[in-house]
Amino acid sequence: MEVISYEEPRSWDDLGMDWNDPDPRDARYILALRNAFFERMAAPQEGYYTYSWNILHGLSPRKAVSAEALRRVIVELEYLCRFYYNLDPEVYKDDFSDFPRIMRLNDIVTQEDCEFFMNASYGAILDHGGEWLRKIKNAICCLHVVQCYRAWGTTLTRSGSEHDPPFDESIGKAFEYAFGDTQPSESEFKNTMPKSIYSWSGNNHWKCPRPDFEGDPEDNKDGYCGYAQCVAYRFRRLRRWLANSEVDLVMAAVIDSPTGPTGWSNELATSVFDAGESGFERGLNLVRTHVDDPTDFDFTFGNIDSIPRNEVVPTSDFDSEGVAIWRRSAKRGYEGKMYAFLDYECENGFKFRAGTGAGSTGG
Repeated sequence: MEVISYEEPRSWDDLGMDWNDPDPRDARYILALRNAFFERMAAPQEGYYTYSWNILHGLSPRKAVSAEALRRVIVELEYLCRFYYNLDPEVYKDDFSDFPRIMRLNDIVTQEDCEFFMNASYGAILDHGGEWLRKIKNAICCLHVVQCYRAWGTTLTRSGSEHDPPFDESIGKAFEYAFGDTQPSESEFKNTMPKSIYSWSGNNHWKCPRPDFEGDPEDNKDGYCGYAQCVAYRFRRLRRWLANSEVDLVMAAVIDSPTGPTGWSNELATSVFDAGESGFERGLNLVRTHVDDPTDFDFTFGNIDSIPRNEVVPTSDFDSEGVAIWRRSAKRGYEGKMYAFLDYECENGFKFRAGTGAGSTGG
């Protein structure tokens, strides 16, 4: 008895496959879908191989592909969506308060050439099987961005403050300290991912002239506290779960004007958005760098040498004796939440990725 063996496809282009006109009776195309799914099972931090295998066990070259097996392909696609992210700014609210969001099946099937029938009849599968295979392939290619949870590197910070002098001196001294010889300070982050990015300066109105003051009149003036601080991150290593692959590290930051009062202040009365020389814009910022070796690379996110300078003089409330009733502050700069993602739709990333294989779209 002759034993039929099948060579496993290692990419959409492998083994002479033509995705412009795939043959639903050709086992190579079914195996390519299965292997593309397996590749996407391995990329997220969570690996649910057993669950996915139970879903996909019907995709085999050694038995006929049933309508139930094809239905399970949709089930697996929907299951994997929960581990993959949609970085398209168009799908988010104007203020990006819903960022980040996992992929949704509806995000995929509404893309051009990714529409497919969810519950096809037997006849439809037979008559339109090639079209179904091609669109499922394109739909799978939409899954390529996972969240990066583990990284190693250095946190760089600058910080300076000055208490009590006139406004210009308070903010000037704060900058002098922040950019002094001992700055920036460095600390290590290990096996984790930083969550915030910021750069701002500010002042509060700390004191006013007191009517009963008996000392040097030069000391009986309005006094302010000045602050200047920023942070940046230098990444040196990261954890990626798909062995022998390269990735694009995508840093995302949702940036807006600073929030919260300064120290020794009750209210942030004025906050001015200013990205300085960071290159950021208000809203969603995506910065991408290719990582060919996740154990040895050098990438810095944020600009540690740029702090926007506050120019707004806040005004606090004092009683008739010069005692503070309600202190106000002002800030200029930016702050935001940051996230890290790994994008496998790059050279030497996923072998089964968009842009490869004839008839490719999606992604």
